Amino acid sequence: MNGSVRVAAVGDLHCSRGSASFQTLFSRIAESADVLALCGDLTDRGLADEARILAKELQAVKIPKIAVLGNHDFESDAAGDVGAPATAERR
Repeated sequence: MNGSVRVAAVGDLHCSRGSASFQTLFSRIAESADVLALCGDLTDRGLADEARILAKELQAVKIPKIAVLGNHDFESDAAGDVGAPATAERR
């Protein structure tokens, strides 16, 4: 590596039970980036189930990830639950 860091940033995924799979997108990112930034509105309605769906899709991404919640992630007053799957992944 030449001292640079390649950052991929995605936002407004609005993951839900009916959303399309992000596997292709995440595979391409993992091949071409050093870090993945997830930039808000990761879930559609801020439900823990939606966050678990996204966390499962992110398991294949072996590069470091950082996430910031957006307004949709707070919609159901369960932001702590939305962040929990990502926290559990680090253990």
